[in-house]
Amino acid sequence: MNTLLKKPVLTLIALSVLLTGSAVAQNRDQERDFRKGPPSAETILARLSENLDLSNEQSAAMLVVLQEQAAERTAMHEQTMQLLGPEICSQQAATEEAILAILAPDQADEFLQMKEARQVKAAQRDRGRGRNHPDCSEYESDG
Repeated sequence: MNTLLKKPVLTLIALSVLLTGSAVAQNRDQERDFRKGPPSAETILARLSENLDLSNEQSAAMLVVLQEQAAERTAMHEQTMQLLGPEICSQQAATEEAILAILAPDQADEFLQMKEARQVKAAQRDRGRGRNHPDCSEYESDG
């Protein structure tokens, strides 16, 4: 009887360990939602301070370094968007044109309405934050 219970109990323990590991991994992924952009310097500092037990002086110095890095990253992103913005927008326009050519007129109208709704939602979401994509209205032509 002892042998009969041993196998299911070991299987249950192994399954529990696997599920616990999966749950922990999912919680970490929820903390780092990459759609919201990189974590702030303060968030990074809090994590480092907790893990490394930083002194007040180390925390202050670390905050300066992290804020400078964030500013440099923002500047590099803006430069990238200026350089590649026209190409990105051209590709988006070509893709939209190809999609519209496939759709029936009523589907095309619905597609354009969906696009507009996404743009409104993105504008609301991006309020107060830097844009992560080029403003293609600068490159649109009337013809």
